[in-house]
Amino acid sequence: MRTFLVVVELQSFSAASRKLNIVVSAVSRQVSDLEKHFGSHLLYRTTRAMHLTSEGEYYLEQIRELIERLDHLESFASERQLNIAGHLKITAPQNSSLIGLQKSIGDFLSLHPDVKISWSLMNRYVNLIEEGIDLALRVGELSDSNLVARPFGELKILFVASPDYLEKHGMPTHPDDLSKHHCILDSSSRQPGRWVYRESIKEKHVRVTANIDVNHGEMVAQFAAAGHGVAQLPDFLVRYFIESGELISILEHFMIPAIPMFLVYPANRMKSPVLKALIEYLLETKKTELS
Repeated sequence: MRTFLVVVELQSFSAASRKLNIVVSAVSRQVSDLEKHFGSHLLYRTTRAMHLTSEGEYYLEQIRELIERLDHLESFASERQLNIAGHLKITAPQNSSLIGLQKSIGDFLSLHPDVKISWSLMNRYVNLIEEGIDLALRVGELSDSNLVARPFGELKILFVASPDYLEKHGMPTHPDDLSKHHCILDSSSRQPGRWVYRESIKEKHVRVTANIDVNHGEMVAQFAAAGHGVAQLPDFLVRYFIESGELISILEHFMIPAIPMFLVYPANRMKSPVLKALIEYLLETKKTELS
């Protein structure tokens, strides 16, 4: 239809071919295909001139209107892509805001004020499709092949205790020694009383008894920093206390390898411009942090 409009405008197949940057035969074929589609002759063609038929005049006006409407729709779609707006539901483990995710999402919202976010912090498994979640931060290896996963860094799991606690109770030399120590557990984790460690290239577990248990990792770190016992926590929860000297990393020879983190979402959600924009922003921000 666009080719037909150009031919009518320029009154020449050869001129239309030059403007459209296609061969004359292609221009002629496209007009012929349009005539076959409508079952009407749209143009009278002679060696010297070209004229619209009565049907051609009718279809010309209709086609112009259709093309204008199509151009308007394409323009609207482009503007909508640029104007990121919408409502997203996201989920992440408790305390994951300390990874820097909260700041990054806050910065994204400042750039796109028409975006709304509902954020649920929970340590349980979330079925994204059944619960209508657009995006999740997942820690560890993934098993659901129906989801798209984008690498989002990694975290280390540390054993920590305060210098005061270690001075009073001694330094454990093996995870088995923790049965003789006060331990502080994050009860929101999947296996709060079963701490993981690595020995002889094998992953093992040690059962510990809680002196204090609380369903909030940041509070676990605070209790440990106050000298109430040993804790096993992700590095982002204890980084501040280690830097300040309030906590010490212990049993480092028994640390498990760093655990990968992923941004996870259902494949069909990527059709959403706002979700695509958020994911790309978070990945680019994380890349900048790591570089």
